[in-house]
This record gives sequence, C-alpha cells and structure tokens, in this order.
Amino acid sequence: MADLLIKSRSKSWLRQYTDTFLNVTFPLWGLVSPIVLCIGMFCLCTALLQGTKNLLEHAAFFVLIAVYSLSSLLLKRAISNDALIITKDGITLPIFSGGAIRLKTKLPWQRISLIDADLDISQPDKASIKLLKSPRGHESMALKNLEPDFIEQLVMAFRMWVPEKCSPQLDQLQGLARLESRKSEHISYTDLWEDELSRRFCPTQYVALEAGRVLRNNTLTVVRQLATGGLSALYLCQQGANKLVVLKEACLPQQSSEDLKEKARELFDREAKLLMKVDNPGVVHVLDCFTEGGRNYMLLEHVNGIDLWQLVHQNGPQRETDVLEWAIQMATTLKYLHEREIPIIHRDVTPDNMILRNDGKVILVDFGAANELISNATGTFVGKHSFIAPEQLRGKASAQSDIYSFGCTLYFLLVGRDPEAFSTSNVRADQIAFNENKPENKIVLASEEMSQLVEACTQLEARDRYQSMAQLLPVLKRLSAHLAA
Repeated sequence: MADLLIKSRSKSWLRQYTDTFLNVTFPLWGLVSPIVLCIGMFCLCTALLQGTKNLLEHAAFFVLIAVYSLSSLLLKRAISNDALIITKDGITLPIFSGGAIRLKTKLPWQRISLIDADLDISQPDKASIKLLKSPRGHESMALKNLEPDFIEQLVMAFRMWVPEKCSPQLDQLQGLARLESRKSEHISYTDLWEDELSRRFCPTQYVALEAGRVLRNNTLTVVRQLATGGLSALYLCQQGANKLVVLKEACLPQQSSEDLKEKARELFDREAKLLMKVDNPGVVHVLDCFTEGGRNYMLLEHVNGIDLWQLVHQNGPQRETDVLEWAIQMATTLKYLHEREIPIIHRDVTPDNMILRNDGKVILVDFGAANELISNATGTFVGKHSFIAPEQLRGKASAQSDIYSFGCTLYFLLVGRDPEAFSTSNVRADQIAFNENKPENKIVLASEEMSQLVEACTQLEARDRYQSMAQLLPVLKRLSAHLAA
C-alpha cells in the first residue's frame, strides 16, 4: 500500500539566502577546496614520510579547508531536502523557518493537541498556522513561507488525519490561499478544481452560497465551499449539532425554457432517489435531495480521504500493485451498481471521483446525475472528455461506458497524466515515451498484461471492450495474484 505524502519546500528567506550563497560560492567549496585538499593531503603524506616539519605545521590549514568544504556540502544537502512533509504518522517541519534554524523537526500527531490558525486579514503577511504541542509549547509556520497551492493541501491533510484537533479558524485559510495564488505563478488546488469544473460547465451568472447560509428548514448550515465552477458547486455543511455532510448543487441557466428545466429536475430527482437506495461500502451514501430557491441539491455523506487525482498530482504515477488493489475494489463496486435490479451507470468514473481513505479503501463519489441534469437543460454535453466513452458523448451511456472510463482511470494512475480523448490507451508505449523524454524522472513500466487490459477497456467501440465488470474482475484478480507471486 503506497503511503500518502504531502510535501512542500519552505520559502524562508534564510533558506533562500543560504542556498543562493552556496550556489555562488560553489566553485570555491565544491571545486577549488577539494583540489587544494587533495594536493595538501599528498604533500602532508610526503612530509610525514620524509619528516619535513615545515609542511606539518600547515596541517591545521588543510583541516580548515576540509571542514569548510564538508560543512558546505552537508548544508547544501540539508537545504535540498528541507521541506514541510505531512504523512499519516505526523508532520516534519522544515529546518529553515523564517529567520531561525529548527533542530528537532519530526512531530508525531500524538504530540499535537490543537492545530490553529493565527489570521489577520489586514496583515496577511503575518498569518501563520500554530501547532500546540502536548504537554506544552508550540510550533508556528508562517503562511508566506509556504506555496499557495500547498496551504489548501495542508488543511485537507489536517482534516483527513487529525480532524478532531483542527480549529474552525483553519477554514479561513482557503480564502488566503486563493489570494496568494493570484499573486504568484503557481496554481492552487482550488484553482485546479475551478478550472476543471469550468471546463465541465458553461458560464452563467452564478452566485455561490456564502458561509453561514442555512438551508432545508434551518437543518443545514454551510461551513465553507469545497469547489465551484460554472453551474455546479460542492459545499461542506453541518447537519445538526456535529455531523459533517457534503452538499452538491446543480444550478440551471435562467435562460433555459421551463419545459427543459422541469424535465432536467425530474431526471435529477429520479436518479438521486435511486442512489439513496444504494447501500454499499464502496459508494458514497446519498442522504437526501431537494430543491430550494430554484436550485437543485443532493446531500452526500462526508468521506475523509484523498482523491486519486490529487494523490497522483502530488506523488506521480503509482505502483502497479497498488493500482490493481484499487482497481479490484472499484470494479467490485461498479459490478454491484451495474447488476442492480435497476442498473446504475456511474457516468463519471474518473480519478477525482474516487476517494482513498486512510484504511486503503476506495470510495466512489459524485455520480454523473448533475452532468445529466445540465446536459438535458442546455443541450450541451458536459463531462471530462479525456475519460468519456464516444457513445456517452452521443448520449447513449451504458455499462461499457463506465468500463471505458475505468480503463482511462487506470491509465492515469499508471502514467501520471490524462489519456488522449476518444482514443485507445496504450500504457507501456506512453510510459516508454515518458522515460525517453524525462530520464531523470523515470517511471517503472507496467506489465504487458496490465497494458493489454487497459487497451481492451478503452476500445472505441463498446462491443470490442470487456462487456461487464463481472467479466473484467477475474482478469484483475489473476493479474494481481500473478504480480504478488
């Protein structure tokens, strides 16, 4: 099982100045000093053999050169590896933090009693995250020393691994991350979400729900927005006293005809009510659906974890053994959906709709009901084109369409990028091309059998693919057992 890891280099001015100084003086400590040291050691050895005392008296000079060269090398190595790292076990703080050097960097989650944010919108440069340690003391991380996209990943990691230790103040970091991302060339995780959703949905005069808004007869309170774009949004909401849920909204364009709006709402309600009857550990639970203020909502279970898109975005292509483990879980879940009395087609089997929990279980989320709703209302297809089967584009989604998207998802996990839209994917050929173009980031090639499986799943004609998940599952299990052996 691959360990989840979130990592970002510190932008501390001390680290940057030290790194610049070492780079400028590299010819001195990296080239001249070692050469002088080698010559000096040779001369000293000769002096020892011949008993020449005047050379021995200069031994201290050569020792200083050795210390300078070695310490510069070690410091350069420390700077290169200096990063803020978060895993399921704890947090590793950067050695260089602001204008100070930290000696003890590893902090297990057990040592942390509270994760708080010290924010002042009028002075964003002084904003920081505070880790209160048990039994006493604290560590502070200035947000200006972190990459903007990392700030949101950081909050997600805190909420995934230690949600009970997170202060409500952390919710305000999302706004600061957006502000900082606009000041730099970096794209934040939220911006990536918005970019993806804006490609899915056409523009409209859409106004998102603000934090604190109450819905459903005051039973739901919006905590914060998780993602938004075009005609859809996801919100983290509080239901009752302490239950967290996710609210998915689909908002139709006001210019759509009333007949189209009504037809789309009926489709949305029918599918939402159908999903509410699904009870499977591999599927996010749909708790409710309702319409309020001309907007259609679906209430979903809140799942702690990291989506597979983000996992690959942070860690690169995944090992084939891990991909197979997730693939078997996903195929089992899709088999359950496809074989129900009224078959359920997911329509949106993509890496960002698969959440990997801490226990290694993969959960399918975000069914394509909202996509169908908007497609029917606008007459324009919406969806991720790199993962969509050709027949689904023509409005004829089937179980084989999910199999196509499933194969595209396996390709993404193994290669680390989206497959070419409306094409048959060849994992090994693209991995070989990647290794030739970037030998410094070489990735392990998938097996021929795995590549052939993905190719069979992504055939352009539905009749040429695996015809069901029941047919595909034994192949995945045999391949997994073969690799394990």
